[in-house]
Amino acid sequence: MANEQTATPPSECPAHATAARLNMMTVRQHLLEARERLADIPSGRLEAEILLAHCLESPRSLLYANPELELPNHRREQFLQLVERRLRGEPIAYITGSREFWSMPLKITPDVLIPRAETELLVELALRRIPRECSWRIAD
Repeated sequence: MANEQTATPPSECPAHATAARLNMMTVRQHLLEARERLADIPSGRLEAEILLAHCLESPRSLLYANPELELPNHRREQFLQLVERRLRGEPIAYITGSREFWSMPLKITPDVLIPRAETELLVELALRRIPRECSWRIAD
């Protein structure tokens, strides 16, 4: 029994750890790749950042503050799936499940219309016309 050799688990094997690390990509690399893939979308650069920040459950500022941060493979796969959904034409608000409207985060599902910038302008124009002393209730 003195000659028995025990196998090193793959997670502890230096060669396995090195191979796994080589497969990991940084935030910067993910963004470069996604920006290229989304290049035909008018705001593809911004959308790549929004999708990666959503995937990481972090603000976009994290992407700029930590460009060398390596993403685990499961986050990479999730990000690639989100980019694919966007490439198929799915609106980013449906992918992320949220959209800001008048500085309020709104939950967005395919069952609702996505607020647009023009809608905010409409609200601003309406508020200019409604007397401040009125307590109107307005529904669209």
